[in-house]
Amino acid sequence: MAGASAAVAAGVTTSKAGAITITLVNNYISSLGGNHLNADLTGDGQPDLTITGAAAFHSIRRICSSCSPFTLAVAQAHLNGVLAYARLDADNIEAFVILGSQFRSIGIGRTPGSVYFGSSLTGSIPISFKDLHINGGALTNGSLEVTVSTAFHGDPKVQLDSFTYNTRENVPDQGSSLVLLAMGATGILALRRWRAAQARS
Repeated sequence: MAGASAAVAAGVTTSKAGAITITLVNNYISSLGGNHLNADLTGDGQPDLTITGAAAFHSIRRICSSCSPFTLAVAQAHLNGVLAYARLDADNIEAFVILGSQFRSIGIGRTPGSVYFGSSLTGSIPISFKDLHINGGALTNGSLEVTVSTAFHGDPKVQLDSFTYNTRENVPDQGSSLVLLAMGATGILALRRWRAAQARS
């Protein structure tokens, strides 16, 4: 995906039950920020979900020479077939968000220079993935938490927040090493050295 970053994980939280949650950073598309969606959630170079129909649009226009400018902005993507969509239409005085079957809409003010207090939805999308360092490379089921918002100042956004999966009790899991990816290129080099050392031992 465009703008995909190598640093996909900001932190890892584990529980006694074997559930691991990985917080994602800078994995989003917005009308002003552009497309930074990255389907590689685990950092192994392979996509862990399907992203299609990603698009972002931002326009400011006047309907007459003496009228105040209005913002029309959209951010959208299909994540494993689930629609994530945010739209701000200041001309029609509305902002709304869609995430799968969920929908939320609010009215907004037309005062020039005002802050658009938008709406947001957060939900989970099922995912399945394989990573050689997670559950021994077996197909692993999990859930991806996504937030869709119209945000402030007219910047609709689709944000991939985190994903959660369960580890098997009898299979060693190296998913906690994903925290190194938050360190950027240095972290990736350290991760590669660590994996090479594990392979030799």
